Amino acid sequence: MIRKTRRERDRGRMRRLVLDAARQLFVREGFDNVSMRRIAGAIGYSPAAIYRYFRNKREILSTLRAEGFDRYVAGQRARAAQWPDLLTRVREEVVAYLRFAMEEPEYYHLMFCADCDEVELEGALAASSQESHALVQEIMDQAVAAGVFGEVDAQVVTLSLWAGVHGLAQLIRSGRVALLAEGADLESLVDGVMDFMLRPGWCRCGGGEAE
Repeated sequence: MIRKTRRERDRGRMRRLVLDAARQLFVREGFDNVSMRRIAGAIGYSPAAIYRYFRNKREILSTLRAEGFDRYVAGQRARAAQWPDLLTRVREEVVAYLRFAMEEPEYYHLMFCADCDEVELEGALAASSQESHALVQEIMDQAVAAGVFGEVDAQVVTLSLWAGVHGLAQLIRSGRVALLAEGADLESLVDGVMDFMLRPGWCRCGGGEAE
């Protein structure tokens, strides 16, 4: 029994070494430019050794993506309980997305910038990403039903906000926002962008709440 437990610990440590090395390589060099041999070399092992733990680099990337979404979904669940007001929840989700992009840049990149054909989109490794989208869509469905965004398809709202927020995250991460808005307080700037995106006329949210 002790031998089995030690073997499981060793297996877990080895998987972690592979995942950590691959995460850095995928972010720095791109999925297509990283081979299993390259990952093995980064940790001083033979390619044959890491095939004992992962079938291919697609499984490695999918596992990393799942880890990132596990972290992100935990925050989504907590925010759902903390902010019952629909508009506040929408705003908090946007802020949380930006914060995650800043605080977890490697996971963010692998979660939201990897091509869909590079990762598993079904099965256990895709479960947390599917839950994340479902939680967001649930908020938007409720907001649209309450008239917060007027008469518009809820999926259109989701994609529109996501496109805007993802673009802002990319601009911040690349340093372009700091360059173009030199001297501006980033937090205040983000608040201003949020006010514009959720402004009256497009978003029927006078006084911060749905009418």
